[in-house]
Amino acid sequence: MDLKKITNKIIVKGKNYDMPFSKGILARSLTAAGMKPSEAYYIAKEIEKMLNEKRVDTITKDEIRRIVYEYLLSKNYKCIAEKYLLWRRILKKHPIIILIGGASGVGTSTIAFELASRLGIPSVIGTDSIREVMRGSVSKDLVPMLYESSYTAWKALRIPSETNDKDIHILGFERHVELVLVGVECLIDRSLKEGLSVIIEGTHIIPGFMKEKYTKMPNIITLILTLSSEKMHKERFAARAKITSRPMERYLKHFKIIRKINDYIVKKAYEYDIPVIENISISESVEKCLEVITERFIYLDKNESK
Repeated sequence: MDLKKITNKIIVKGKNYDMPFSKGILARSLTAAGMKPSEAYYIAKEIEKMLNEKRVDTITKDEIRRIVYEYLLSKNYKCIAEKYLLWRRILKKHPIIILIGGASGVGTSTIAFELASRLGIPSVIGTDSIREVMRGSVSKDLVPMLYESSYTAWKALRIPSETNDKDIHILGFERHVELVLVGVECLIDRSLKEGLSVIIEGTHIIPGFMKEKYTKMPNIITLILTLSSEKMHKERFAARAKITSRPMERYLKHFKIIRKINDYIVKKAYEYDIPVIENISISESVEKCLEVITERFIYLDKNESK
């Protein structure tokens, strides 16, 4: 099929597939490198205009990157040009796994989708979805805890009295996390094997619980989100209820346990030196996440240059 005839657009040739040139995709890449969205879209339009004036029908991804890089340098965007090239270079060489954890309601899914859009990562998977898949293969009678939520998992403890002085809600949460992480680790293994970047988000991403082999991989990046304000946390549940089918009342009923889990996750993050991001503003949180990810990419790039 001749994609050029169908779309009448510039075709960008990739390793495994071809696709029409997109100003939106290029603008998101520039935004991820630190450029303001308005400037990024303007430059994307200018790049498209340049290609059309040169009557370019097809172009490779590497050629696009070179043109964008040189254009940015010509406009005195040296820092953004270097960061843009770094992002493209690392994402081309490695499958990147970004893990975003946080208690229910702190905004892990929102930040995950924003990051995916900026970075051009095609897959965002929630740990709740992984849990649902696991439920399909394991009966409730066999593993009742898998059928509870993270904040009600304590109800499925077999011997609740034997908690070894640990808070019963946190103990139930830990057992719940251990079960779901089996599915999370299987997903990571598959992504690494197939060379596919993915963002995994949800309550079950807890520092210290994943196998050591994953925590030592430089292309697996863990971030933790939190909301220190209980008032703002409650408001997030109300806002989410307006746009999803999730009833606010269920979360507010268990709010004290959810807050306890939030504090526990943050404590574990500090214990394992994992970045904790206060998710008050979506745009600011995304920028902070990108800063952490960029630092990791610089590390990867330097190691490969040795």
